[in-house]
Amino acid sequence: MARLLHGRPLAERIKRETRTRAERLGARDIRPQLAIVGVGGDPAAHSYVQRLERSAADCGIQTMGGFMPRDTTEQQLNTHLERLSMDRTVNGILLLTPLPGALDEAHVIDHIAIAKDVEGMHPFNMGFLADGRPRFVPSTADAVVELLKFYDVPLEGAHAVIIGRSTVIGRPAAYLLLAEDATVSIAHRGTRALEKLTQIADIIVVGVGKPGFLTGAMVKPGATVIDAGINMTPNGLAGDVELESVASVAGALSPVPGGLGAVTAALLLRNVLTATERQTT
Repeated sequence: MARLLHGRPLAERIKRETRTRAERLGARDIRPQLAIVGVGGDPAAHSYVQRLERSAADCGIQTMGGFMPRDTTEQQLNTHLERLSMDRTVNGILLLTPLPGALDEAHVIDHIAIAKDVEGMHPFNMGFLADGRPRFVPSTADAVVELLKFYDVPLEGAHAVIIGRSTVIGRPAAYLLLAEDATVSIAHRGTRALEKLTQIADIIVVGVGKPGFLTGAMVKPGATVIDAGINMTPNGLAGDVELESVASVAGALSPVPGGLGAVTAALLLRNVLTATERQTT
């Protein structure tokens, strides 16, 4: 049976460090503030924001903003992000994605100030990450590598297969693992015979938004599996891993829920502190 890589212990450690840094800023009468911006928003998104706000308050970080109407135009959203970017009381901006309708996410992100892009979505920050000089890193991708390190999973020389090439998980996780001297393969919808690739992987990271996508038959015995999927199903929250079959083969597995989620939020808030320190030094 696979060892479960729970995220809570790591998240609590990161939050303690963040809280200490916030207290040092507070001694200088500086209060870090995160602006959260969403459009529309389903119940799951609202629930996520509420949890994030509670975690932020626990770390000494103020939050503001929320959800704009679903019929918000791209120009209205861009103008709002530009206002927040110029607001000296705002230290970090989180744009909740995916955006609804015809809103062009790639173009909208350009309107977030680079120094406040705490989710590392701006092309400038993506470029620094690709160049091996990360500034702000997408928090879910960062959580993948931080969780592996926390549980002492060997990365140097390991063959890591990442299923999914999104700009929030797949690609940035690949850059981070390359920086740890892992050998990285990225699989996507055009990959043929995916199971032949995953069956020789020491580490598998899956984030495609399909419950039960990765099965035990696709996993090498003893491999480490990181489930970065978040799916709402009739039975509740589920990841992209078929838990029962994968747990019987893998050596270690991050569960959903209970794996990356708490770490992702803690790393995002740590980025808010980093942004605040850079802006006030």
